[in-house]
Amino acid sequence: MPESRPGFDANLRLYAQMQPDAPSLAHLLSLQQALPPGTRLVPRRQLHGTLIHFGKVLDVYRVISTETGISLPAYERLLAGYIARTEALLPAATFRLEPVGFAGFGARGSTLVVEYLPSAELTALHGELHAALVDFLAACGVSGTEAFMAADPNLMFASTLRPHISLARGFAGALPSLPLESVTLQPMPVVYPGH
Repeated sequence: MPESRPGFDANLRLYAQMQPDAPSLAHLLSLQQALPPGTRLVPRRQLHGTLIHFGKVLDVYRVISTETGISLPAYERLLAGYIARTEALLPAATFRLEPVGFAGFGARGSTLVVEYLPSAELTALHGELHAALVDFLAACGVSGTEAFMAADPNLMFASTLRPHISLARGFAGALPSLPLESVTLQPMPVVYPGH
């Protein structure tokens, strides 16, 4: 891996993601504060909107290499290009998103999220990011990229844009009825050391 990315080989996660600006972060934190005591809150530094979730770099390599036989050096070289392309696609400008409401995500609906309407700009960006991921997988030798992504837990939601920010995990009970505000999101680094 490139030396400018220390720890990149430590199975770090990759995302194309956006982080809330200061007023939006304050709003999201106030929503978390209003949740019932004992709720497992997403840490402040992990409040973000995911555009494309790639997963952990070595976990994805194991899946791709089983499918294609690609060597780790070849995968690393192609992955560095994918990261550079993804970072180049992320805009310098911010996005303002309007809330839809609270929802339960995940297999059991136990991840409490705020969902947002996808803006035209965000939808176009997601399309470009998805194309970059498809190109990367094809370069790695994956045939039938859409079927491959649909079968992989890391990549299965990559083709769908459903803007949201996770507030709590392991959430049980009725969805809150709290006032929601629009949020302004700005790009974050693609190589992500968090959760």
